[in-house]
Amino acid sequence: MGTELLWISIALMIISLLLYKEKKIFEVFCGAAWLLFGVYWLSLIPHYYEISDYTNIFLVILLFLFCLILAIFIGHAFKDKSRETNPESPRSAALEKKVQLFFDVTKLVAVVCLIYMPFKMIEPVNHFLIDMVAVQTTFLLNLFGYDAVQTAYNTISYNGISVTIILACTAIESIAFFAGLVLSVRTKNTKNKVLAFLLTVPMIYVLNLFRNVFVVAAYGDMWFGADSFLIAHHYIAKAGSAIALIVLAYITLKLLPEVMDMTLGLWDLVADEIRRILKMGKKEKAGE
Repeated sequence: MGTELLWISIALMIISLLLYKEKKIFEVFCGAAWLLFGVYWLSLIPHYYEISDYTNIFLVILLFLFCLILAIFIGHAFKDKSRETNPESPRSAALEKKVQLFFDVTKLVAVVCLIYMPFKMIEPVNHFLIDMVAVQTTFLLNLFGYDAVQTAYNTISYNGISVTIILACTAIESIAFFAGLVLSVRTKNTKNKVLAFLLTVPMIYVLNLFRNVFVVAAYGDMWFGADSFLIAHHYIAKAGSAIALIVLAYITLKLLPEVMDMTLGLWDLVADEIRRILKMGKKEKAGE
């Protein structure tokens, strides 16, 4: 059921984006999309509970609350009549600006999901990407003098030790996020937008191949002793990936400062909506 909820929510987001000029219809579809998107994250709790992954339980609850707040916001915007009766007022202009930001955030999530979900959910597409990364990782290993062999679409063997390539080893999550971010940000500087895309998305893919090479070589030659895979993959490679993503994020912000504007605007939108919800709760208590 969780997968169906995800696809339905994404479909509703896309429909709402296409109907953006019809504001009321956009707001209804988008509100429903974010609500279902939030319920999807909640549906993952039983799985994480079963494997005792309490960190992810906490994270999916936060994601649900984030989606719920956005759904409540667009519902509030839908009911607000001031944008029609007095569109020139500062209050209406501020609300319209928030709705436009909400549109941009929805577009970001929709684009990221459209890029990522086929590789996650469709088996032939998943296998194709994993196989391609395994082939290229094996080629680089041999290029650097490591006699590695690809023994299956998702397995590389070196020095008698096999390493399994999974979807996370393709960096598709980071690729999807940066691609979605660059494609969805609102900017007049098309040149910088193209440059940001070219400097982040291909770079993430290439750096990830070298990351895989490092892990396979370190594990196969036992560079760090019996815990070579753990140290190479969980510590060194992850730390290197984090540093690389921070650098690429910095490059993106330098080329597209509008990304920071969108981030800060989203923070303000969520904070304002939380304050509004809390004020409503206080008023209800006072009236009891």
